Amino acid sequence: MRDLLDRLRTIESRQRALCAEYAAVIRAIVAKAGGVGQAATLLGLDPKTVRARERAAGVVMVVYRGGRTAKAGPGGRQYGETGHGEDGEDSRARLDADRTGFTVARDKRALLRAVVYVVDGRVVRVREVRDGPWYEDARGKVVLPLGPPLTSADLSRRLPTLPLALGDRRPMVRGRIREHIAL
Repeated sequence: MRDLLDRLRTIESRQRALCAEYAAVIRAIVAKAGGVGQAATLLGLDPKTVRARERAAGVVMVVYRGGRTAKAGPGGRQYGETGHGEDGEDSRARLDADRTGFTVARDKRALLRAVVYVVDGRVVRVREVRDGPWYEDARGKVVLPLGPPLTSADLSRRLPTLPLALGDRRPMVRGRIREHIAL
């Protein structure tokens, strides 16, 4: 049984690498063709299909927050940017605020690689989505299986195609609280 599990993990690893390469080639075609519409015509596909294939390597969810918008729910759970650090007891409040309360479609969950937090127009932290259970409440909100915040070195090693870095400016568009970016 152990050899079968090892073989399965090897295949999954190769599959992820192949998906990433496939998505990179699709993105290159889109760039050289001059846009999604032109690439769709060239490939004989619908533009939505081309966009989905661009994202085959995964996506990150960018969450926009204001630094002074923290609020507490009826049970005392904090939402938004808590102002807490990553050390000590306060780190639990930040992690809970970072991972709880999102709606993520079931078919998109396998593609989600990380969550980027933008506070007052700056990228302040990135958390990688770990393998693990996705808990969902009755309203369809999930608890994401997130790891600790990544450092700049972690980002370049684990998410080399992420077009954002810690400290980058990323102005919020009015009315948009989050978006997805292809890796």
